[in-house]
Amino acid sequence: MTTTKLRIHTWPDKILRKKTKKVEEVNDTIRTLLDEMLTLMRVSGGVGLAGNQAGVDLQLVVIEAEGCLLRLVNPRIVKSQGSSASTEGCLSFPGLELSLKRYNKVWVKALDERGKPFDYEAEGLLAIVFQHEIDHINGIAIIDRASLWQKLKSRPMLGRITKDTKAAMATR
Repeated sequence: MTTTKLRIHTWPDKILRKKTKKVEEVNDTIRTLLDEMLTLMRVSGGVGLAGNQAGVDLQLVVIEAEGCLLRLVNPRIVKSQGSSASTEGCLSFPGLELSLKRYNKVWVKALDERGKPFDYEAEGLLAIVFQHEIDHINGIAIIDRASLWQKLKSRPMLGRITKDTKAAMATR
């Protein structure tokens, strides 16, 4: 699949603040959505994408990082360990980069694209991507994880993103 009808929803689109709905059944419709999300993520230059970022009100996440390609349904972090800060960007906040503190290691439970239980232990970049995308499906944006100083410093960039989003929404 090389095209999709989905698009990246950018700040302050309300869907980014929404806790997404749990998927009750993994079926062909869900698999198609995961494939479309993967296409959108790739053409947008991301390493992860959550359902609500693509305008889908479901707990869906796709990740392609460190040699892993994952299509996950209803993912959640069940255990975490250690922490450190690193720089993160987000497709829903184009151009914004923040230094955020995240767990070094996470254990994730989910369903895969066939509806089978999926357990994964991740470290490094992959652990960060899991946390970032699971935050999204819970209505948490990267700006929520930023320090007060970073939020203040980011106000001009957030203003530009907001202006661009509102202009784009007016043309739809």
